[in-house]
Amino acid sequence: MAKRIAIKAESRSGTGRIQAKKSRAAGKIPGVLYGLGEANPIHLSAVEIVAAINATGGESTLVDLEIDATKHLALISEFQVHPVKDKLLHVDFHEVDPNKKMHAEVAVHETGEAVGVKDGGGVLDHILRHLRVECLPADLPSHFTVDVSALALGQAIHVKEVPLPKGVTILNDPELTVFAVHAPKVEVESTAAAEGATPAEPEVITAKKDKEEGAAPAEAKAEKK
Repeated sequence: MAKRIAIKAESRSGTGRIQAKKSRAAGKIPGVLYGLGEANPIHLSAVEIVAAINATGGESTLVDLEIDATKHLALISEFQVHPVKDKLLHVDFHEVDPNKKMHAEVAVHETGEAVGVKDGGGVLDHILRHLRVECLPADLPSHFTVDVSALALGQAIHVKEVPLPKGVTILNDPELTVFAVHAPKVEVESTAAAEGATPAEPEVITAKKDKEEGAAPAEAKAEKK
């Protein structure tokens, strides 16, 4: 079952950078509750929401969100983290109806050591790390666990072979590969190295190129899912 946490929040009067900055200065994290009805701008305790995300990973996490004494069942749908300071900046919630089926992304974890890796010298390739599911909120799994122990070299586990808890349907193509064991890639020596050819002369960097390479990099996006 998905992890479920309780968090209190407050409605905030405005949106935009200035309002968000004020919230953070007061020790709160700005967010928005989407879903049933209009989008509701909120802010909540930075300590509480950071602790909740650290404990659950923020994935497949149901939240009993109390906003100004009104309760909502919601899913953490997205959160943004500063790319340099690694601080939480914003959280989006998606309200769900406990009596209606919902869609969500659920992480896939492996257990065991594939025989093709242990005895065959192969490499385990984890291809699909999340699966899209449909279920009632109460049936939402926190993650899928797949035993890869029996995988021999050249074998794979597909979506249709992932064990499912009751009430959960996977929406991905059932033929897609989730895990596979393949032979390790062998680096092929270059023709020049194999024939003993003399390596090319190093490039002479001109002053113009120095100037271009010294230009300030573009600003990174401050968004993380």
